[in-house]
Amino acid sequence: MEGKFSIKQRILVGLVLITAFLLVLGSNLLDRKYFSTIQESVKSIYDDRIVVQDYIYQLQDMAHEMEVALLKGEHVQGNERSEKIKTLLLDFSKTKLTRDEARLLERLDRQFSGLARSGTGFVSTEGQQLTEAKVLPQLAQIKQTLDGLEEIQLEQSNMLTQLSEKTLGINRTLSNLEVVFLVIIGISILVLAFYPVKVLKPVHWN
Repeated sequence: MEGKFSIKQRILVGLVLITAFLLVLGSNLLDRKYFSTIQESVKSIYDDRIVVQDYIYQLQDMAHEMEVALLKGEHVQGNERSEKIKTLLLDFSKTKLTRDEARLLERLDRQFSGLARSGTGFVSTEGQQLTEAKVLPQLAQIKQTLDGLEEIQLEQSNMLTQLSEKTLGINRTLSNLEVVFLVIIGISILVLAFYPVKVLKPVHWN
């Protein structure tokens, strides 16, 4: 066996090394893409679903407090609650919304605005009494809209979780394939190094 590679062997080794380099480079780019997708999904689950679920819970709690106060015939000093609702709705609108979510949020904003105009205590004057027959149906509509928004959070959270799991599965599969190809490439280099390809000598015909 000669100490140096022949030109054909050098070309083969070069092709193998280039293939290995392209494989590692492509795998790295794919890994970055998939990890970025997973990172965005996890961030969206928290920022756009878990946090929003807390907004919905607070709005539901305030609607319940108003309903209890209404049934007791109590007066509600609503300026503070009104500002809190406006803040929650504004923060909600800044999150990543689906089409249905945006539609329901717009409806919820109108419902709360209509409730304020009904004299529920958001901007009540001292001694103003809530009107049960007028306000209870409005509160029921608000609760229904909030329930719809809550369902969307569960659906979207589940979808993002499935997307993350699917992406992780693809990433694991690609990593396994990368290892297999690298092993094959490594064996190929060893074969070329220790069992050089014989270059056929030209045949001279008499």
